[in-house]
Amino acid sequence: MITIECKILDIRSSDPTVMISKNTASRLQLRHDEIVSLKNQNREMVAGPAVVQGIIEDNRIGLSEKDALWLGVVDGDLITVLARKPPMSYDFVKRKFEDVTPWTQNEISTIVNDISKRRYTSTEVASFALVSQFRGYTSFEMEEMSKAMAEAGTQFDFKEPTFGKHSIGGIPGNKITPVIVPIVAAAGLLIPKTSSRAITSPSGTADTMEVLAEVEFQPEEITEIAPKSRGMIVWNAPLQLSPLDDIVIDVKRHLGIDPQDQMLASIVSTKIAMGINNLVFDIPTGQGSKMPDRNKAINFAHTLIGLCRGVGIRVEAALTLGEQPLGYSIGPALEAKEALEVLEGGGPNSVIEKSVDLAGILLEMGGLAAGGSGADVAMDILKSGKALAKFKDIIEHQGGDPKITSADVQVGTYQQTLTAPKDGYVVGIDNKSVNNIAKAAGCPKDKESGIVLHARQGDYLHQGDPLFTIYSVSESKLSLASQTALTQSPMMLEGMIIRRIGSIPEKKI
Repeated sequence: MITIECKILDIRSSDPTVMISKNTASRLQLRHDEIVSLKNQNREMVAGPAVVQGIIEDNRIGLSEKDALWLGVVDGDLITVLARKPPMSYDFVKRKFEDVTPWTQNEISTIVNDISKRRYTSTEVASFALVSQFRGYTSFEMEEMSKAMAEAGTQFDFKEPTFGKHSIGGIPGNKITPVIVPIVAAAGLLIPKTSSRAITSPSGTADTMEVLAEVEFQPEEITEIAPKSRGMIVWNAPLQLSPLDDIVIDVKRHLGIDPQDQMLASIVSTKIAMGINNLVFDIPTGQGSKMPDRNKAINFAHTLIGLCRGVGIRVEAALTLGEQPLGYSIGPALEAKEALEVLEGGGPNSVIEKSVDLAGILLEMGGLAAGGSGADVAMDILKSGKALAKFKDIIEHQGGDPKITSADVQVGTYQQTLTAPKDGYVVGIDNKSVNNIAKAAGCPKDKESGIVLHARQGDYLHQGDPLFTIYSVSESKLSLASQTALTQSPMMLEGMIIRRIGSIPEKKI
């Protein structure tokens, strides 16, 4: 073990990597394939050393900006470096590949603590993800995993009943959070909503809200602002609610897996950390959603309800239609614009109906509406303009312009409308293709890019009628999105007769 000066370098690597000179490596008695442990006060992480010549001076260690930020060091700070031994908790992970005996509370706590403190290499994190995928968790393991993950991160206590909404996502244009939060907050309930940025979709809720206001806040800021505004919509990453989830999510993406039990534990852990007592859970189901099989969606809901009850959260799950995009607009700015239109008294019926139904469940949980009447109360709040006024108050508290209207939201200046090639009914809208077109146009990075649908499933179109319009901030991305649309055909048109199958023999000539 040595204490050594650190230097911030332009190191770009998916895994933590440090650069050291050959002489420094010898001093540490390190081989090039060994892993080192870096420590600074109560922060630590493991990293792979890159032994180099001429890039870093002797008796210094090079770190990336990202890793330096995690460790809380700047150029010239001293950092402790030592040869690393695999943590004992990794033995628990390896054991479960052959032995299905449930982990104990102590084993779960140790695993979560070690991963959260970045004591695992990416390979070891992958082992944890894989064993979670193929072995799954018992109900006991899910509860203990949820609690341990929450305890490893930032925790809030608002000293009053707190309400939340969550969706498993996967549906383009699911911009209901900016409608639900102000409805619930206008009724006086506290709803501090944390949301993610887009991972695989054209826009995450945080991306959409960022068009209108700031979404990056420190925990102490949320503790101060939320009780005043009664509602917030913020990005969850800076809050470190569940550090393990932030670490494991990248590995899961690379492996192409998403262990259901671990996903549930991650979701519930963030609700525990935020102090959520009452939760409505949106589960879109149907072809093209994350839950295409309705029976599996129902089983998922029952598992979620059991888990939430086990950790003391009141929850109601709602299975919702997920076979096509919600509303007409997909993309950060376009979705912010459509959400504002709903609050202003317009907007698509699908967005209005889903928003008031889910908000109504929370109002019933909060004792502000009788059972079964929550949607009506939520609709009254929406139609009265109270939700719009509350949303503008939330925008102002989050550093945005409270005078903004849907007409003020800027969208991409480059646009192209594609039309129906024939007469027919819209028999299907492919969610994946819609996502791909929007991302080709520049989403989610280019917030003004996206796609606006001009028809929904069941509509009848004539040849030449508009199908959808693509918006982009650049001509080249618009061209790419248009080509994507032509090759993937997100809208399927058919006449009432799909195919003729008959017994009339062909005439012989």
